[in-house]
Amino acid sequence: MTDLNADFMEGQRLFYLQRYDEAEALLTDTAEAGSARAQHFLAMIYEHGNGVTQDLERAGYWYGRAAAQGDSVAQLTFAMLRALGKGMEPDLADACHWATRAYHQGNQNAAQALSIIRAQAAQEAADAVEAFRAARDAGDEAEALAQLTRAAECGSADAQFALAQLFSEGRGVAQDAVEALFWLLAAAEQEHAGVDQALLDAYRIAAEAQLAAETDEAEETSA
Repeated sequence: MTDLNADFMEGQRLFYLQRYDEAEALLTDTAEAGSARAQHFLAMIYEHGNGVTQDLERAGYWYGRAAAQGDSVAQLTFAMLRALGKGMEPDLADACHWATRAYHQGNQNAAQALSIIRAQAAQEAADAVEAFRAARDAGDEAEALAQLTRAAECGSADAQFALAQLFSEGRGVAQDAVEALFWLLAAAEQEHAGVDQALLDAYRIAAEAQLAAETDEAEETSA
């Protein structure tokens, strides 16, 4: 079995030795195999053109791959590129989504970026809320959920609170206590009136129980 960490370290070593072609090839193979560290490093060198031809589209791709694996720095960088439309189509809702994820993982630089992106996305959030209401009134549950999610990602505290309830109760979506807690925390940050400490504690307990069950299941599968 390939040691992804060792391959990443070797690729990084080759890069700093200015053996750029070898480094790029090894880092790419390692990133494709699932190394978040290699994905992030590749993204950085493509973003800045260090040892390779600058390629913002490739940078965005690899930041996105690393972000999906929980790399909070990659999440924030991807959010900023997404908001600015650098190397990809601009999408403020998606930018808010990833900046929020970075913030919840404790990225100290995410708060200011999230505030700026949310301010830019305010009109989009309002439009999504209106589209949600129209879809709900028309009985189109799938479209209503899509617009509610978009409004939440754009920073609507009401939408975030509503989405937390849906995930908590499994109404219209697969029940997911971790996702429910994520959206409740997002609403709490904006001081939504429906959020209190007792509700936060209940959601945290449910999320911890779900994560523990998933860990037990994974251990049983690997045994």
